[in-house]
Amino acid sequence: MIIVTDQAKAGCDAEMLAMLGRQGQAWLTGDFSPAAAADWHEEGVLTAPGNRIPKPELARTIENFHRDYGDLVLTVTNAFCSPDGRRMALEWLWEISRREDGQRSRTEDAIIVDFDADGLILSWREYFDTVGSVEDHHHVKTKAAAKV
Repeated sequence: MIIVTDQAKAGCDAEMLAMLGRQGQAWLTGDFSPAAAADWHEEGVLTAPGNRIPKPELARTIENFHRDYGDLVLTVTNAFCSPDGRRMALEWLWEISRREDGQRSRTEDAIIVDFDADGLILSWREYFDTVGSVEDHHHVKTKAAAKV
């Protein structure tokens, strides 16, 4: 489920909000659809704590993520776009469950997006604390994982 608050809707135009919807839908369904891929520059990169994913690897990354996590609820709480349309800043709440054990977390995520002159995503940079996140791959969360 993707929720966009009224406050977020006021910060950017419909085209930018539609792009956010396509990107969120990709993570929600595990499908980096042609429409979601078309939002990205060929040299675009997604960066998040512990990860740097070039566009050519996004489809596989999203598919693998969806295999391990589900029940995603994205709530876009704030979105701001620069007057020239080359930058967007947003905050969303990312609520998700780990399929392996059903553990659920809610992560506050701040994102900065840079676009090229044609409006394609060059850089999507996420900033969030991984400590309480079920998808934190950098810390052991379960006894089963500790045995690996």
